[in-house]
Amino acid sequence: MPAGYGCQSCGACCHSPWTGEAYVRLYDIDLERLEGTGLRVINEPQGSNGSEPAEVIPKLATKLGDEGRRVCVAFEGRLGTTCACGIYERRPEACRRFEAGSDLCRASRRRHDLSSTPA
Repeated sequence: MPAGYGCQSCGACCHSPWTGEAYVRLYDIDLERLEGTGLRVINEPQGSNGSEPAEVIPKLATKLGDEGRRVCVAFEGRLGTTCACGIYERRPEACRRFEAGSDLCRASRRRHDLSSTPA
């Protein structure tokens, strides 16, 4: 992790940019990891062209956070302060690949009015 990018004092990537009840895409390995956690998974239909049925994509659900915005159901704490992933050891592949300090990280921080560069 780049110096100054403390994930446990940010949480911007855990806050969905969408208003829907699903956020992080899950793959078979994720569904296996999440077994027994009790976390809600939403099967979201994606793109139907009329002749073929829509593909169903499993996604980890969201909940309303303290700020009234959608946040990953596994997020604990408050945006921009002390926070953590409640399933860190079992987190989905998308979360495992997300890099602190990356373009996506900085964009998430800007979207939530957090400094795009660490203090």
